[in-house]
Amino acid sequence: MNSPEIKSEQNKDVEYVNSKKLSCAGVEGPLGHPKVYLDMGDDNQIVCPYCSKLFILK
Repeated sequence: MNSPEIKSEQNKDVEYVNSKKLSCAGVEGPLGHPKVYLDMGDDNQIVCPYCSKLFILK
């Protein structure tokens, strides 16, 4: 999966993760978004399409 170049300073919410496969549900409670499963593929980072949270592989 190819993604555009991502600059972490553009994203306010960054999380470092240990796995290339993960899920995101946004913030907890009613303000979140539907849980989505993300796969970094060959990349070492991915952005959630709902909340723009950046996940970076440690």
